[in-house]
Amino acid sequence: MNKELYKLSYTLKKQRQHKIVTIVLFALTIFTCIMLVRTFFLFAVRQRSVSMQPDIPYESNILFTPIIGTPERGSVVLLKSRSEGTSSLLLRAADTVINFFSAQQLSFFDRGSLMGSSPQIRRIIGLPGDTIYMRGYVVFVQPAGQKHFLTEFECVKNAYDVNIVAAPSGWDSTIGVSGSFEKINLGRDEYFVLGDNRCSCVDSRLWGPVNIKNIKAKGLAVSFPFSKLRLL
Repeated sequence: MNKELYKLSYTLKKQRQHKIVTIVLFALTIFTCIMLVRTFFLFAVRQRSVSMQPDIPYESNILFTPIIGTPERGSVVLLKSRSEGTSSLLLRAADTVINFFSAQQLSFFDRGSLMGSSPQIRRIIGLPGDTIYMRGYVVFVQPAGQKHFLTEFECVKNAYDVNIVAAPSGWDSTIGVSGSFEKINLGRDEYFVLGDNRCSCVDSRLWGPVNIKNIKAKGLAVSFPFSKLRLL
């Protein structure tokens, strides 16, 4: 009987259409607001590697903001992926939508096939104008205009931990990521970034310094798991 009423009553049909349109518009409004927040203010990224242990555990969620300002020494940053620079704007927009609705499980890009093809989470160790070198996986920094070298830990406001595993006796130091390099002078807009897991991470030791244009967002906090909740 109700179906017959909808067929016969113009008023009921208009009311039902109005409800459907209202629901669709409400859903689109919520989605638009979320996307605006993600694009301009705040978004979460799942850490899918051990490169930033111990402070950022594997499978943890990190809150980032695209409002970077001037990057600071010790800041955790999200670097742009290689595919982000070569794909079309339309494809990247579509990827953002499907990535959002699939909770970061689906993507148009094959993010696992190429090292560095997905956005990388790393820590800024060297700033433009610095002279740096590494010994025993620890970076020594001579800031621009200073006369002396200090360890990376003496140059930051907020302390952080790094994971360094001693190599076995007789280990070939040319295998894997090196724990030492000679002095490097960082140029204008160049930042030297490293993972906190120094023995198992691909970073500026292989890429070289990254340009400010390749820094996508700044890390604010580890939001999950709750036992690891902390500001970055």
